[in-house]
Amino acid sequence: MFTGDRARFSEWVRLHQSFLYRAAWALSGERSAAQDLVQETFALAWRARRQLRDGVAVQAWLYQILRREAMRVWRERQPWDAWDDAHCEGVAGGFNQVDLRIDLLNALQALNPLHREILVPFYLADMNYEQLALALDIPLGTVMSRLSRARRALRQLLEEEGS
Repeated sequence: MFTGDRARFSEWVRLHQSFLYRAAWALSGERSAAQDLVQETFALAWRARRQLRDGVAVQAWLYQILRREAMRVWRERQPWDAWDDAHCEGVAGGFNQVDLRIDLLNALQALNPLHREILVPFYLADMNYEQLALALDIPLGTVMSRLSRARRALRQLLEEEGS
């Protein structure tokens, strides 16, 4: 698609960097880890650019690379540290929207990694079922069942947090 085309790759970075950072942060729970994951994802994507087939959703392909890299890091560091108050110091302040976002991020961090890896691209990137199947390299039926279980688990965590 963009073999050897640095300008096109730069445009690609510009278009997808924000999503990848949000996804990496939601997967890792740490800003610095998210930055490292995004940087490594783009480095891996550059090296693998000739493998990208025409018609493949670029964002799904990038998320697949990010997810694999995050899992590699996760296996090395297992388990990732849960969020603590230090992660939230800069954003707390009584704003309901910020509090809700913190609750959501805390709940995401508490989820099973399989649940987290399907919810993040579904909600942050509005990936559809087909894109998720491609990005996660799983059948469409598995996407639907895993997404259903992940939503149920997230709902339960948020309800527990609220009580």
